[in-house]
Amino acid sequence: MFVAFRTKNHIPLAEKPVRQSLVRRTYRALERVQPWPSENTVSDLRWVPSEGRVGIIWRSNEPPSTPEREGWIGNKSRAWAWTGVLGSEVYDTLRRTSVQSLPLDRVWAGIGSFALIGATPHSIVGVTNQHRSEALYWTETADEVLLSNSAALLSLIGDGAEPIYSRLGVAGFIMHALPFTETLPFADVRVVPAAAQIASNEASDVSFDYDAPEVSDEIGIETVSGNIADGLVEYAKVLTRGAGDVSAAITGGKDSRLVVAALHAAGIEFDTYTNGLPESGEGVVGRAVASALGVPHRLGVPAMRRSASGGMVIVGRPEQQAWTTLRSTGGMGNAYTALPDPAGRHISVADRANFGGQGGEIVRGGFARYFKNDSPTVELGMALLRKTWLNNAYVLNGLAVEAVEADARDLFSAIHDDPSRALFEGYVTNRTGRWLATMRHGESVIHSHTTLLINNQMVRECRTLPSPKLLGERLAHSVMARLAPSVVDMPFFRDRWAFEMSEPCPEYKPESWQARAPYVAHDQPRATFNWRAVRSNDLSSFFRDYILSSPQSLLFDVVDRDAVERMLGGWRYHAPLAWGLFSAQYMLSNDWLGEAPKGDRRVEIEVPE
Repeated sequence: MFVAFRTKNHIPLAEKPVRQSLVRRTYRALERVQPWPSENTVSDLRWVPSEGRVGIIWRSNEPPSTPEREGWIGNKSRAWAWTGVLGSEVYDTLRRTSVQSLPLDRVWAGIGSFALIGATPHSIVGVTNQHRSEALYWTETADEVLLSNSAALLSLIGDGAEPIYSRLGVAGFIMHALPFTETLPFADVRVVPAAAQIASNEASDVSFDYDAPEVSDEIGIETVSGNIADGLVEYAKVLTRGAGDVSAAITGGKDSRLVVAALHAAGIEFDTYTNGLPESGEGVVGRAVASALGVPHRLGVPAMRRSASGGMVIVGRPEQQAWTTLRSTGGMGNAYTALPDPAGRHISVADRANFGGQGGEIVRGGFARYFKNDSPTVELGMALLRKTWLNNAYVLNGLAVEAVEADARDLFSAIHDDPSRALFEGYVTNRTGRWLATMRHGESVIHSHTTLLINNQMVRECRTLPSPKLLGERLAHSVMARLAPSVVDMPFFRDRWAFEMSEPCPEYKPESWQARAPYVAHDQPRATFNWRAVRSNDLSSFFRDYILSSPQSLLFDVVDRDAVERMLGGWRYHAPLAWGLFSAQYMLSNDWLGEAPKGDRRVEIEVPE
C-alpha cells in the first residue's frame, strides 16, 4: 500500500505543519484500512524530504523476491513506488530516471501490470498503464493533492473519522454488481484514467497527460499477434522468475487456454487444474488441453458434507466471505468473487506462482467480441452497451438510473463515433480494468501477482489495430496459433471462435468445422454447478434479512426496496446482483473496517444429485 502527497503551491514552503499533519493523518488512516495485520508487515518506508512539499508512505507484506516486484526505488533526491509487476525494461528505466526525466512512452508501451508513483522534493506523479488493472486513486483538499492505490485510505485521510460514501458511486456499483464505473463509492475520491499521468508540481497543482497510440490501417493482425505472443512469453518469464511450483487454471474457454499456451511456449514447467465437480464440462476440456500440451492436470472438487436430510451440501459463510473480500479490496469488492483471508501471510512467488485467465477478453475484442464478424451499427452498439452497463437497472430507483446513465455519458457518446472502438475501450478500462483493479488487488494481498493476460504491452498493441480488426476473435486465434498450434483447434466447452460461431468460415479450414464442435456436458446440473450462483431459500433468506434490516442505510437512497425484495424472492434473480447488494450493505455498515466476524451464520446449498 502506498500514498503520495504534496502541499499545493499557495502553501509557503516554510509552513511545515501542513505536511506534518498530513503524515499523522495518513498513518491513522493506514491503521484502519491496512488489510494485513501489522505483524505481517515486511517493509515500512517513509520518504519525506526535510525541505520540500511532498512525501511518500509505503508499506508491504510481500517477501523480497525479484527486482520487478520490489515496489520501491529511492534515494535522497527521488523515489519511485509501484504495485503489481514491472517488465524488466520499465524497471531499468525507473532506476535511471526521476519524475522530470521519465520517458512516458517507454512506460506506456512496456510489459507488465502496474500502478506507479514517483516524487522529488517538490513534485509528485502517478502513472497508470493501458488497462489500469492496478488502480491509482487521487483526491485533493484545499491545501493538498494525494495519490494512493487505496480509495478508502484517501477517504479516511480527508475526513479522519469514517469513510464518506457516494450515492452515485454505490448506485454505479449496484448497476453492474461489480466495480465498473468512474465514480467510486467513496465521495470526492477519483480514479486516475487508463494510460494517464497525473502530476502535481510547481507549474500546476494538478495536471494530466495521456497516451494516444497511433492507429494504422496498414497494420495487420499477423504483425500485432506476433508482437503480443512475444510479449506474453517474455512476461511469463518475468512472472515465474524465481518461482517454485507454477500452476495454471485451465477451463473450457479461450482465456485460460491462452495462458497455458504462453507458459508452454515460454518453456516453463507447470501443472494445471480445474475447479468443479467430477462431471464438470470445464474439467473434461481442461484435461484434454493439458494432455495435448503434455502437462499434468488435476480436478479441484469443492468441500462438501452430508446434510441432516441425507443429501450433499456445500456450506457457505457469507459474512466471513464479505469481510475477507471487502477487507482485501478496500471496501469495494463483491463477495460473489470470494477472496482469501487477508490476515494470512503473503505467499511468495518463490513458493508458488498461480495463473488464471483473467483479461483474455481484451485480446478477443472486449465487448465488441459479441458482434463476431460484423461491425456493429450505432444502434446495435448502443443496445449492447445499455444492456451491459445498465443490466441491473430494475432494482434501482429512477433517479439513480438517470444519474448512472449521466455518469457514463462519455462512453455512450463514443458509440456514435466508432461503435467497435467504444465497446473495446469501455471493456478494457472499466469492465476489466476497474474490476481487476479491485478484485485482483484484493487477491494480491496474500498472493504474488501472476495475471499474465493483464499485460500492458498486449493492450497497447490491441489499441493500435483499426476497429474492424478487433472483431471476430481473429486476433486471439492468431496469438494462440503462434503460441501453441496443437490446441488452437481443440473444441471449447459450449463455445466456438467467434468468426466461425454459426457456420464454417471459408477462409479457415471449413472442412474440419464440425470436428471443432463445442463439447457439451451431458449431466448439466452438476457439470456447471456453482454454489454462489444458486438461488436457495437459505441463502436468499440470509440476504433478505441482512440487506433489508437496515432501512436507514444509504443503500435505500438508490435502490427500490420492493424490487430488491421481489428479486431475492425469485423474480429475475441474479446471483451476482444479490451478492452485490449484500456486499454494498456490508460496506456501508463499515463492518469491513473491524475485526473478522465471529460465529457468523452459515448457509447450506444443496449439490445436485
